Amino acid sequence: MNTSVQKVPISAFVIAKNERHKIDECIASLSFVDEIVVVDDFSDDGTPERCAELGCRVISNQFTSFSNQKKFAMQATHNNWVLEIDADERISPTLMQAISALGSADFEKFDGFAFRRLTRFWGKWIRHSSLYPDYKVRLYHKGRGEWNNVRVHEHFKTRGPVLRIPYDILHCQDLDLKTYTQRTMRYAELSAEDLYDRGRRSHWYCFLRPVHMIFLRYVIRLGFLDGVQGAAIAAMGGFGTFYKYFRLFELERVQYQAANKQR
Repeated sequence: MNTSVQKVPISAFVIAKNERHKIDECIASLSFVDEIVVVDDFSDDGTPERCAELGCRVISNQFTSFSNQKKFAMQATHNNWVLEIDADERISPTLMQAISALGSADFEKFDGFAFRRLTRFWGKWIRHSSLYPDYKVRLYHKGRGEWNNVRVHEHFKTRGPVLRIPYDILHCQDLDLKTYTQRTMRYAELSAEDLYDRGRRSHWYCFLRPVHMIFLRYVIRLGFLDGVQGAAIAAMGGFGTFYKYFRLFELERVQYQAANKQR
């Protein structure tokens, strides 16, 4: 990395909805950037007021999808280079140093930079179970790519090369079991709808995927080394896969029945 040239300005953006209890640490970890934009989905817990107190530029915008909200937030930033971070994430001190060490030559050569994401689940940092190292492109030039058009697992796709930087975004996902289950079901349903829209259909072997997912996370990806947290992550991965493909099957049935009624 080239540290001898002038610093390139970076904007950071965060999308939020009732994140008052966790936003302080997120914003504090962005102290090295030149601008912080928070796009808030009309929170009623004081999130926008607190972000304004912390020096962020706060914009209210109705949530329609993750990709639309993040695209809106990205476009609201003033600088070409943007750092994307979620409200339950923090930039680690080592990653902060690595980003600060990037020079203009690095920003000219690459269209984006990917970082590892280290997840904390039920009080433990998870280093296996398919969750680590989980490289995500989170620093990119907003004019050199586009957002993928999906309901879930949205990301900005750069047109040019991406450099992997082996330092961590800290993902503080200490969800209780009920919240974890609800979130898994929500994401699985959105994934099923994406599959259906792309013309994917269920087949008999799709229903073996939940078993495969559990085996992959717990055995192949060494989830057993993460203790009870690894077992929970593997089980929830299997449940989410089950829900996704059976929801896809259900969408097909609804469409089939609607078509028959029209005959």
